[in-house]
Amino acid sequence: MRANCIRAVLVSGLLALFALTAAAEDWVTQRGWLEDPGGQKTWAQVQDATFQPFEGVLSKGFGHSVIWVKLKIDAPKQAQQAENLVVRLRPVYLDSIDVFDSPAPGSTAGQTGDVHHPALQPLRGLDFMVPLVAGPLPRDIWLRVTSSSTRQIHAEVLPEKKLLQEMQYQQLQFALYVGVVTIFALWGLSYWAFTKDKMVGLFGVKQTAALVYALCSLGYMRMWWPLDWPAAWLDNLSSLFSMLATTAAIYFHYVFLQDYQPRRWAVWLLQGLLCLLPINLLIFAMGHPMVALQINLMSVLVTPFVMLGAAWTAKGWRVEPKVQGVSAIKLSRFLVVGFYAVLVVILVLAALPGLGLARGGEIGLYLVQAHGLASGLMVLLLLQYRAHLMRKAQFEAQSLLARTQLQVVQDRVQRDEQEKLLTMLTHELKTPLATIFMRLDERGKNAQAIKQSIREMNDVIDRCVQANKVQDHKLQVNKESLDLMQILGDVVASAPTPDRIDLPFNHPIWVQTDRQLLFIVLNNLVENACKYSPKETPIRIVHQDMGDLVQLSICNLPGRAGWPQEARVFEMYYRSPGAQGQAGTGLGLFLVRSLALMLGCHIAYQPTSQHVCFVLTLPKS
Repeated sequence: MRANCIRAVLVSGLLALFALTAAAEDWVTQRGWLEDPGGQKTWAQVQDATFQPFEGVLSKGFGHSVIWVKLKIDAPKQAQQAENLVVRLRPVYLDSIDVFDSPAPGSTAGQTGDVHHPALQPLRGLDFMVPLVAGPLPRDIWLRVTSSSTRQIHAEVLPEKKLLQEMQYQQLQFALYVGVVTIFALWGLSYWAFTKDKMVGLFGVKQTAALVYALCSLGYMRMWWPLDWPAAWLDNLSSLFSMLATTAAIYFHYVFLQDYQPRRWAVWLLQGLLCLLPINLLIFAMGHPMVALQINLMSVLVTPFVMLGAAWTAKGWRVEPKVQGVSAIKLSRFLVVGFYAVLVVILVLAALPGLGLARGGEIGLYLVQAHGLASGLMVLLLLQYRAHLMRKAQFEAQSLLARTQLQVVQDRVQRDEQEKLLTMLTHELKTPLATIFMRLDERGKNAQAIKQSIREMNDVIDRCVQANKVQDHKLQVNKESLDLMQILGDVVASAPTPDRIDLPFNHPIWVQTDRQLLFIVLNNLVENACKYSPKETPIRIVHQDMGDLVQLSICNLPGRAGWPQEARVFEMYYRSPGAQGQAGTGLGLFLVRSLALMLGCHIAYQPTSQHVCFVLTLPKS
């Protein structure tokens, strides 16, 4: 439904634009033009001069010379000779037009143009209009045209009744266009106000500038201009917004193309075109509006080629944008390049006649306005594509959420089963091991080796239970002020070979920690040192006072297992290749790191050139 409405609006707008070419009942049978470089010729002097014939719209570009236009008027077949005739002149940014007609008083039918106040004109509408007095037909009339803007001239002579019909038709067409541009402008600015999306905000600003320029160039400002406001203000307003609308459009496309990573040359060219605005404004303020407007129209001709080249050669078609919102949505290369190719055609057809480089038709007078519709279509396409992606992302997110929730339930059930199994195995294994340990004859052969094996099996079971509790977050931390030396004494006493451990300090060191968890940490570090160092070699525990912290270093010589891999030493189940032949689970150092983090301590592997060293940093109480 939404897409149909959008298409209906756009098609209606485009049809209204192209309908401007509809032929009226024009009484002009021949047209000719003459250029007066010095602007000194009078109507009497040009009457017998030779005029160059032309059809439709005369396009003479920019220049200081006066353009004379000669129109031969005659009544079409079946037309009433007595009808009141009106000269209709477009576009409405021509400065001054004098209409000469022999039957008129003083042979002057009237003056019009944007330097003449619209409220003082005999006929006021969207176009320049000068009524003709009744006279013999066929006859010739002459127009003397001067302008600081481009000298495109479209002159018609219509009966008054037919002109009124044409004016109503024209007002409907222009109102539709202005309405669409206004909707685009309001939507862009309001969307930006809520979302702060830069590209849509710039689109709103661009459309607002285009709207003001459209109101000036399509004649609406002439209809509303108050009598006490000078006509020169209206002329300057039209010229000013011609330049502002062009620069706003260039900046919008400059920002739009950034996500596609245009080449450096394209960025420099677009930035250079943006710098033309302050230059044009300075030239305009210095009293040279013709030069400023000519530079502006030349930028209208050049810019679409730069943008097409920037889109065609861009590097980022497969790179994801770094921003969010509408600015983060990318259209396909085919659509973007195709859009700029269409823009090249539209603006070239509009700019070449304006610069006097090609002949233009009636539609060329208004073709530049099509840019607002074309860019609006592009942004609407972005929004439709964005809505499609959002719906797709929402569906994928819902599917992922459902799968995740199902996986969470399955994992919870599985972990509960594993915990039950581990609890059962712990009980079933530790009970017989304790019985064997108590009834073992210490005088028997290999008794000590058997006891050591039983202790290692108990350690494996304990570490599995502890690791499971750490992963399930079932361990409680109860911190209190404790003597670190006392805990170290208990750790050394429970070590497999306590006589190898060198503890060269015995004064109290008070720390804020959990006794049971710190004991597990230190016990695992000491057992690890005893297990993986050569037999009979010393294990050193060194402390260093660091103010509010105390640092313990537990160091041993490397044994058959060699040096652990620094990047993986604290990983769960990690064992170095050389340690595979010895009993172990790969859980000891994983528990050390996990419990140290819970206690607010820091553990690090800091080997020296000769020793394997683990450094534990604890906060003092």
